Amino acid sequence: MSDAVRIFTRRELFDLVWSKPTQTIAQELGISDRGLAKICIRHDVPNPSRGYWARIRAGQKIPPPLFREINNPALDRIQIVSAVGNLPDETREMLQKAKAESAEQKKGVPKNLIDPAEPLKKPHRFITATAKELLKAKPDRWGAISAVGDGMCGVTVHKNRAQRTVTFLHALTTKLEADKLLLQPNGNNMMVTVGSDKVSFTLIERTQRQKHIPTKEEEALYNQQQIRRQRAADRQNWELYRTLPYEKPWPDHDIIYTGELIFQFVAWHNGFRKTWSDGKMQSVESMFESIVACIKAILIFEKERRQQREDDERKRVDLERRYGLAKKRKEREDRRVAYLRELVQLQREAGEIRAWLATVPHGAEEESSTELGRMLIWANERLLDLDERTTIKAAATQFEELALFPEVDDLHDPLGEPPARRYPW
Repeated sequence: MSDAVRIFTRRELFDLVWSKPTQTIAQELGISDRGLAKICIRHDVPNPSRGYWARIRAGQKIPPPLFREINNPALDRIQIVSAVGNLPDETREMLQKAKAESAEQKKGVPKNLIDPAEPLKKPHRFITATAKELLKAKPDRWGAISAVGDGMCGVTVHKNRAQRTVTFLHALTTKLEADKLLLQPNGNNMMVTVGSDKVSFTLIERTQRQKHIPTKEEEALYNQQQIRRQRAADRQNWELYRTLPYEKPWPDHDIIYTGELIFQFVAWHNGFRKTWSDGKMQSVESMFESIVACIKAILIFEKERRQQREDDERKRVDLERRYGLAKKRKEREDRRVAYLRELVQLQREAGEIRAWLATVPHGAEEESSTELGRMLIWANERLLDLDERTTIKAAATQFEELALFPEVDDLHDPLGEPPARRYPW
């Protein structure tokens, strides 16, 4: 069993998740803590709540729940595959180093003490279109601006974070370029491509939905609408009544941009971190090393996964070819058996005719003037024909025509017979 694959029973996983924090276990297994939680749910294994270990560290004594056996063999076998475990040692070391550097940076300056980004005089050429769009775009009713479309990075942030976003993208692009990786704007997101492998990501700002509190102007407008509708109803002017607006002239919720930037991968890559975001003591800018290291690791992972898919496809195609050869060999074998049976039947018929002719009286003549004579003539001709068709020379001619025993067998499989199909249909 590969080191990247771990097998547990439900009891073993239960004991493990109640022995130490989920994040620690997930890191040891090479998966995300969320992925571990989903595995526990899928196999009906109780796992600690979010605040359990904090309460334990605070000195509280909280007994774990009782383990409940389930009579289901499928649930009792838990296979956990570590994507990171499949990576080369060099890549794993790179990820660990980047994680350690990121942890050191988190101990530095709190996020609210970070100086605002200074305006860039010349953004990187790959993000020029995005920078221009963000710096000149008109905000929507929530203050949001977007750079989405051909040649842009698919970014949506508040107008007050435009300059910071441009600075972040410039720094990320420069850092990637130093590692010989090119950031490519992709309309709705960004991506880095190496050969046939790519990883897509985006930068967004965290938002919150808050119940909208109408302003005095909005309430006055709504009251005016209601008065006009009521007046039309009193006059029974139903045509006017139907044309007057009846909805409240304000949204149910407001979208609030919190100022927290989030870097995230578009697709889920098993075992890899998906998001980096501003926190109380960190900013996404402080996590460049971790972000770039993860991009590089995912590219390596995607390359290996693609190569595995290609290898599986080659094996599938080759197995189909072998199934095709096996089918043709069986068809040829059926033709061989059929021809051999035909030879045996013809020889048996010739022997029977010869034995019957031996019983014909010597006085009987092969004359066409009588029924018996004509039959004897036909029987001898039939016997000659059967003898000719069953000679070695005739058989060799048939072998060549039917290709039953070729000198070079193009249906030969050096690996032998292929395994039986899993699904015969």
